[in-house]
Amino acid sequence: MKLSIVGTGKIVGEVMEMLHRDFVGQIEVTGIYAREKSVARAKELMEVFFPSGAVYTDYSRMLQEAEADFVYIANANQVHYAYAMQAIRAGRNVIVEKPLTVTGEETEQLFDTAQQNGVLCLPAFSLLYMPLFAQLAQAVEKIGAVRIVECNYSQYSSRYDRYLKGEITPVFDPECAGGALMDINIYNLCFCIALFGSPCSVRYEANRGFNGIDTSGTLMLRYPSFVASLTGAKDSAGASHGCIQGEKGFISVGGSVSVLNSFTLHLNGQEPQTFFSEERHRLGFEFEAFRQLADCRAESRLDISFLSRVAKEVAKAVDESLGG
Repeated sequence: MKLSIVGTGKIVGEVMEMLHRDFVGQIEVTGIYAREKSVARAKELMEVFFPSGAVYTDYSRMLQEAEADFVYIANANQVHYAYAMQAIRAGRNVIVEKPLTVTGEETEQLFDTAQQNGVLCLPAFSLLYMPLFAQLAQAVEKIGAVRIVECNYSQYSSRYDRYLKGEITPVFDPECAGGALMDINIYNLCFCIALFGSPCSVRYEANRGFNGIDTSGTLMLRYPSFVASLTGAKDSAGASHGCIQGEKGFISVGGSVSVLNSFTLHLNGQEPQTFFSEERHRLGFEFEAFRQLADCRAESRLDISFLSRVAKEVAKAVDESLGG
């Protein structure tokens, strides 16, 4: 599979290192687009991991010249829509990092345009591509009627001290679609919606910083027979975890649900059973799925309609919670 990349941030470096190590001869990065101020970083990444690839400062030129089965959009949140839409209209399949877009309307437009142009628009929600997540979904059926869902992903941001001093980086900038919900709590929201679908109602209670950004908060989702409490924090550390409580037992996840290294099934009156993920980089599952899609010799088992539905419902829930 050939891949071109938009962006040079932390996630891009992590992805390129993982591809270089785990997908030798299977996935090749042919080009990377960077703004002028990030060209040095882009050149460094390519030289270290994919020296045969090219660095572009003209996005249109990369779309025309760089051979690629997918364009991986991993730049700033607020421009995901524009870059993904340009690639789609150029006839390219796209993979878009979270949040897919800033609004639900933009998300709908991306998927509609992709369908019209006969290309794929795939959300980079790594959780959805994990085999262990499919096992967890099956385990949910064993715990009876679900009554409570709780997820917490709290991580003191490396940029929060700068924010407290008045320096606003994109992750704490409302104009850049920053904040705890758009960043860290999206993982919890994806987990819940992928398992249970769209909620009946959404309410967001947030701690706001001096510029109005949500530095932490709890998202309350109401379903017909249960309530879900999803907490995300960038201003404080916490014991990240997940728990789904049913009338016949419960499922516990140690650590963030987005990583999902393991989960434990606790059925009433039975010994707990722990299920583990196979050992590989957390992003390896999704890129293996993308590789299979691009390789006509491989059988892809991706449910594209499920992926798009989850992405749309996540965007809709964010809209409702932020008053959009």
